[in-house]
Amino acid sequence: MSDYVVRFVNARIGYDEPVIRDIVLGIPRASLTTILGPNGSGKTTLLRAIIRYARIFSGYVYIDSKSIDEVPIRDLPKYVSYSPAEIYSQVALTVLDVVMSSRNGDGWVNKDEAITALRYLGIDSIASKRFDELSTGQKRLVLIARALASKAPLLLIDEPTSNLDLGNKYRVIHALRKIVNDKGITVITASHDIDLALASDWVVALKNGEVMAMGHPGDVINEEVLSELYGVDVKVISVDGHRLIYVHEAL
Repeated sequence: MSDYVVRFVNARIGYDEPVIRDIVLGIPRASLTTILGPNGSGKTTLLRAIIRYARIFSGYVYIDSKSIDEVPIRDLPKYVSYSPAEIYSQVALTVLDVVMSSRNGDGWVNKDEAITALRYLGIDSIASKRFDELSTGQKRLVLIARALASKAPLLLIDEPTSNLDLGNKYRVIHALRKIVNDKGITVITASHDIDLALASDWVVALKNGEVMAMGHPGDVINEEVLSELYGVDVKVISVDGHRLIYVHEAL
């Protein structure tokens, strides 16, 4: 894939000091891309650099061939929408309130746009429920709907499948694949989840702020990369064309 919607070129990124060092990578357009790695590897920092929440010490981050530094903060919602793993509020918000809290170009998502996004993901029936009373799986789908309602061509989704049971995890993965396949939107996730990585089009393995491997899932999700990435002895077993990950012991 040569058509990259996001590129990092020799970028050093962090907060008080760099977390990510001289990184070079590209994110293919209209793909589901997973940034895969252990805790502290810089996955979330990488996403936050795209929305200018993290500092770029040196190098460049491009979005649609434009340096992110050249995009005014007020114009970022036209390019990208960021969905955190969780949101917290001191007031009781409904699902509809949460989705309508997203920016849409120069304005805010309206009620019709919010309902449309919820309906697309099959969760419009919970629009009037309190967000803080939902299950974790429902919350994740609502946050994806919030990002989708922004109509941005690039969605950044942080840890979409963490702490989910098997059923809810695959509902979230299905929702992300549906958005990419139906709408041609680019979705970038930061995740520990190998199942999500296997369902992606492109995978970036990140450790200690550096890219270990990058490419299609079949090229990255292998014993050598996973063992080094997570510090465990990993065996990859193929059953009926599906890859199963077996962790033998810590290295």
